[in-house]
Amino acid sequence: MGVLDYYRSFWRRQSKNWKVLLTRDIINSLTGHLTERYGTIYLNKLGAGALEIGFLNSISSFVRMFLSIPSGLLVDRIKRLKRLFVFMRIFELPISLISATARDWRVFIYTNIYGQSLMQIENPAMNIISIECIKHEDRVTGMTLQHTLSSAVGLGTPMLAAFLIASFGGMENADSYRPLYIIQFFVGLATFLLLAWKLEEPDIKRDKYESGIISSLFSIFKAVPGLKRVLLMNILQGLLIGMRTPLVPLYLYSVKHADVYLIALQGTLTTAVNLALSVPMGRLADKVGRRKVAYFSQLSYAACVIVAVMTPETNPEYLLIYTFLSALGGTLNFGWNAFLAEYIPLEGRGRWMGVSSLVGSLVSIPAPIIGGLIWNINPDYLWWIGAFYYTVLAIPLMMSVPELPKSQTEQ
Repeated sequence: MGVLDYYRSFWRRQSKNWKVLLTRDIINSLTGHLTERYGTIYLNKLGAGALEIGFLNSISSFVRMFLSIPSGLLVDRIKRLKRLFVFMRIFELPISLISATARDWRVFIYTNIYGQSLMQIENPAMNIISIECIKHEDRVTGMTLQHTLSSAVGLGTPMLAAFLIASFGGMENADSYRPLYIIQFFVGLATFLLLAWKLEEPDIKRDKYESGIISSLFSIFKAVPGLKRVLLMNILQGLLIGMRTPLVPLYLYSVKHADVYLIALQGTLTTAVNLALSVPMGRLADKVGRRKVAYFSQLSYAACVIVAVMTPETNPEYLLIYTFLSALGGTLNFGWNAFLAEYIPLEGRGRWMGVSSLVGSLVSIPAPIIGGLIWNINPDYLWWIGAFYYTVLAIPLMMSVPELPKSQTEQ
């Protein structure tokens, strides 16, 4: 009864915007992530190889780099963040329809450029609105509860995707993936209507800016010197993720011989782990320290990539262990996400995301192509590089970021 009273009290004191964003996440989780485990395979069936997939991701990184500074300055200066956020959402809707009707992988060159241009403005605005709508003392609980509830309603989404692909011709047929994007369009339309109708303008104070664009942009590092180390960590993570992530579905499918239902089961297992552990891990982070819990996330990530590369082709079901460890790492990492949410002041978050995106994109432009080249030598090397990063670099970097004074975090 105490737990129920706690969550009832938590719900009552939350803002309208937090509840609207929670509803948005729940709608998205029902069908909005149908394509995330099959997008790379779809590209492959449209004629793209590992290098072409890397090229597409490099284009996205180039767009992020080109727009990072102007988008960061725009978001920090604009007064009506809700209007900006909602406009970007409606402009995204055609992307799903174009993806559903694509006959050649080259179409995604144009959709990537267009989509990344919108997301470069949308994401900082969404980030600020999401953080502003919940207070310090509720932040980890709010983040984990949001993740848990959305995971619960999306538990069957991966199997729905597998059923649709199998029903429309199986994984070898490009047409089997098209219904997923059509459904994604209607989910996107529903979330746009919700946000336009119910979301409120956040109340954000604005800093006084320095006159020069560059000095204004980088002034965030004067306010929070520890951000330089966070930026270094983001650069290394961007390089690692950029090399491996676009090729993960192809690796599971073509190297480890996972079928459509095993890939779907991985998605269901990820959701189940998030559902079961997000709130307990969030409360653990609040109890023993957000950063301490986050260190264990890197060990879990290291274990998961080692399991993936060691899984024999004859027993792809062992990939479920990889999936469990990866999802466990994600729940443990809530502590780090909450720490950063407070570490970076809201009034400078647009500038921070602009600088971070600029520098990260410079690394991410060559990363997918490098990943494709490494793939052609030996796909397993991409996973061993990840194991090295998580075990040797990530935790020392996290530990080196200094704490902010308590008065600056409790906002």
